[in-house]
Amino acid sequence: MPNEYERLLNEVEAIRAQTRVPWADDGAGVTRRDARIAALVHPDAYADSADRHRILLVGCLSGDSEDAAAALAVLDAYARSRRLRNRIALSAIPCGNPDGLENGGADGADGGDPSGGYPPEGGFFNHDTDPESRYLWRYVGFMAPDLVLEVRAGDGGGAWRFSGTPNSATAALGASEMGADGGLLPALASGVPNGLGRVPGLLLTVSPGDGAGEILTRLARALDARGVEKSPARAALDARRGRSPLDVASALVPRYGDTLDPVIYTKGVTVSGRLRYGALTGATAALAEGVEALVAPYLDGGEAWFGESAGGANHAG
Repeated sequence: MPNEYERLLNEVEAIRAQTRVPWADDGAGVTRRDARIAALVHPDAYADSADRHRILLVGCLSGDSEDAAAALAVLDAYARSRRLRNRIALSAIPCGNPDGLENGGADGADGGDPSGGYPPEGGFFNHDTDPESRYLWRYVGFMAPDLVLEVRAGDGGGAWRFSGTPNSATAALGASEMGADGGLLPALASGVPNGLGRVPGLLLTVSPGDGAGEILTRLARALDARGVEKSPARAALDARRGRSPLDVASALVPRYGDTLDPVIYTKGVTVSGRLRYGALTGATAALAEGVEALVAPYLDGGEAWFGESAGGANHAG
């Protein structure tokens, strides 16, 4: 018998089958109980030329079944509206807390709670209690949407709150400002999240009778009035994609190729890369001097080339 999370994914799959929205299956991460944090990726999620608002929906961070139902209602309303699909490239993480949903409460396995604690610090994917928040944080950074839409259940009548800088769209929605409470949206909208740039957010509180389709239509109209705007995070990724190979190499050289411990293929490649970079930029002499100092202990016998269990990767290095 499927658990609550599996039932949610089955309902998501039913929506996709009925509406034929071409979402691609993805995984945003893995929970402490090894459940996949399922994600749906719109075909235009990474398309620079697409004239659509690229939005990532995040639901059920609380692990509460009502929050899961609210996210599902919004997904369903989007999938069944041709107008919304023409204006919004919606990707989604229907439930960011699968363990919590399965448990019937906010805490996931081992007491974790991915509804707060952002930006996450330390531990990352092997964190004892909250790997989910780490995965979600990095996944949003990799996707770099123009807007993150978090959906929660409540009697808000389709109430909006925003994180980031107020603008004409937040005014049109009558959105109130979120405080810095350690939640996902405020953290994404401040500082330099994931070393890229900010991602504005909207928090939508809905109840089953609020009419999710009409609410999303209001959102699309408010966004259209401003035109398609890239988030600072997306702009940063675009700039990175525009770099030349030599630009990328200049960023890598200061970080790699300065150690051969252990002597292994991946280490040898980075040392070779430093020398090749020097040949391309005219800095061969300076870089070669560092490489000579690096390999000298191995050449004069002061350091052993290989350990007792050396294999092909070591010899290649």
